[in-house]
Amino acid sequence: MSRTRAHARTARVRPSRLRLTAALAVTLAATTAVTVAGPGVAAAAPTAVAQGAAAGATLPELSSAAGVGGVGTTGFLTVRASVATWTRYDGTSIDLSQDGARYSGADQSDIVVVSKGTRHTLHDMAGGGDPVVIDSPPYALKSVNGSTLVMVDEATGTLHLVSRTSDGRTVDRKVTGLPAGKIWNTAATVPGTVAVQVAEAGTSAYRLAVIDVATAATTRTYDLGGYAYRTQVTPDHVAWQTYGSTTKVVDRRTGASETVSGWATFAFGDEWLAVEDTTRLTFRSRKDGHTVEPFRFANQVTPGPDGTLLVRGGTAADGWGVFRVALGTDGEPKVTMVADIPDGQELTITNLSVPNGAGTFSWDTNEEAARVEFQLTHTATGRTTSVSNELQPFLTWGGGLSRDFGAYNGTYTWRMTAVSESNSFGPAIIRTGTLTVARPTQRRDFNDNGGADALVRDGSGRLTAYAMSELTAMRTDLECYETDCQPLTEPKNPELLGTGGWNTYTLLASPGNLAGGAADDIVGRDRDGVLWLYQSEKQKLLPRTKIGGGWQIYNKIVGGSDLNGDGRGDLLATDTSGVLWLYTSTGDAKAPFKARKKIGAGWQTYNLLTAPGNIAGASAGDLLARDTNGVLWLYLGKGDGTFTARRQIGAGWQKYTQIVPAGKNPWHPVNDILAVGPTGSARYHGTDSTTHPFERAVPLPLRTDSTTYKTFF
Repeated sequence: MSRTRAHARTARVRPSRLRLTAALAVTLAATTAVTVAGPGVAAAAPTAVAQGAAAGATLPELSSAAGVGGVGTTGFLTVRASVATWTRYDGTSIDLSQDGARYSGADQSDIVVVSKGTRHTLHDMAGGGDPVVIDSPPYALKSVNGSTLVMVDEATGTLHLVSRTSDGRTVDRKVTGLPAGKIWNTAATVPGTVAVQVAEAGTSAYRLAVIDVATAATTRTYDLGGYAYRTQVTPDHVAWQTYGSTTKVVDRRTGASETVSGWATFAFGDEWLAVEDTTRLTFRSRKDGHTVEPFRFANQVTPGPDGTLLVRGGTAADGWGVFRVALGTDGEPKVTMVADIPDGQELTITNLSVPNGAGTFSWDTNEEAARVEFQLTHTATGRTTSVSNELQPFLTWGGGLSRDFGAYNGTYTWRMTAVSESNSFGPAIIRTGTLTVARPTQRRDFNDNGGADALVRDGSGRLTAYAMSELTAMRTDLECYETDCQPLTEPKNPELLGTGGWNTYTLLASPGNLAGGAADDIVGRDRDGVLWLYQSEKQKLLPRTKIGGGWQIYNKIVGGSDLNGDGRGDLLATDTSGVLWLYTSTGDAKAPFKARKKIGAGWQTYNLLTAPGNIAGASAGDLLARDTNGVLWLYLGKGDGTFTARRQIGAGWQKYTQIVPAGKNPWHPVNDILAVGPTGSARYHGTDSTTHPFERAVPLPLRTDSTTYKTFF
């Protein structure tokens, strides 16, 4: 609905709106003189004088860029850049703006704080009178509760409650009982209660600490799990919103909890929930579950005193504005418009361009900035990812389901949500469609996400593919310039390839794509000496087929290198007498290997072999061998199934029990290796050099064990 139609529709029932803000503005100058009614209570501020129409006859006008910063019994605070205004429900407005100042509204109170450095001036917008000035220590102001400043000493990481006594003294009380960690932000609470979110030291976990203002003591903490985007504490409940657009609600008396879809705010004595879904706002009764949806859209919901809410949004009758919502005599939410927002405009999106696969999404809009998010869902697995813009009219999806995990090949559904950012009004725009990710098949990509994997057998005989990118993200030397950035402790997306029975195999290897299927294949030798082939078919393995018997003569088999230049991976095996044999692949699943070819003798000196592909920039796939003294040797492939003379890489490799190919090096056109052991692991990046084939180790906290990470190959 256009702005013109909205005004024409309501002209009969709404009085004309006047621009009262400038005419009624009263600038409150900071003063050192104070009159206090008691400890820590701000005296009344001067009262604005209404001019013109009687109270209730007009509505003040606000900018669509002004956000609500606090709600009291007589009015509310809005802040736009350096402009701060207190708008009363009687239609008058007070200008609080000062050069270089910051503005804070107290939780559910008429107290407004104007801050300059460590000087904080408290105005009581309900009663008038002289402001109260608090000269605080050099702390960071987090929020205001009543006339108490909630502050953080960033030098010590401690929380303080700072107030002023009736005799003019500044009182600084350190909060006790907080969990250890970094204080992030405060929650919306009632006067007399403060709540802060604390990031536990050394972890990605967060806790919410509820504090009694009178005693400056923590009364209870709640485990938030991850970071909570918005939190609310009422006398009876605690609620916090998560990244997944859900709200966790906990009863403070009983501890009972529930999860609500959408971002929910308690209202009207906790009898209702105001649930936000993008820009849609629904009021839901907690008694019988019935819902009321008086707003066409809403983009900010702020709790006020006595369970009331202040909502920036729009209704079909009134258009854009600020609305006070309270419970009516009939027990239903009653909406009253308290300010007009005449410059609000509804967002429009045109010329939307969506790539077929990873790439750049672009669009045109009727405003300079819009917040746009694309949610992509892989049709086959249901796994999702989201990408958003930085207010520019495009965004690029790099083709990942997370920072360290590539997107699966296949069809995706996408959902675009666009919300106005500059004017902050209008319902969200939703668009949907499909796209397809189709990357070329990569070596050792068993989960079809475009990157190499490590194959892992656990103690119960299950076979799982772990993305090398996620294993590498566990690195312990991670350089991070964000205080909340932590390396992964566990890979998040392992792909189960086999549910059991893999303990029957005494030797396992992945020699490459032997038979021209969708991905690399796996071979396993059982206890009877029979070799079996598992062809890979995009996130699953086909039923095994028998290659042949007599393989009990070998004590090591390795695969992964193309040793003869035909584009297919080959298999190497050492027998119990120390002879190395080559099995070149045929491309035929029924007979995947040619007759074996003897490479040479004396290989019993080695207790570990790895065929990682090309790691040193020579003409073909290479071979790594570790001797019984822990020295690692490199055999460069010649391309005809033979190798050059060995070259020593280094010593100390006995700490690793397994070395496996790790896929392409991001900086060089050669392969990496992953070395794992019971005391730790490391990824070694290939350098494309025959004399110095690896960069320094990238240490990983991954440790082999007998349960989860029993066998790597």
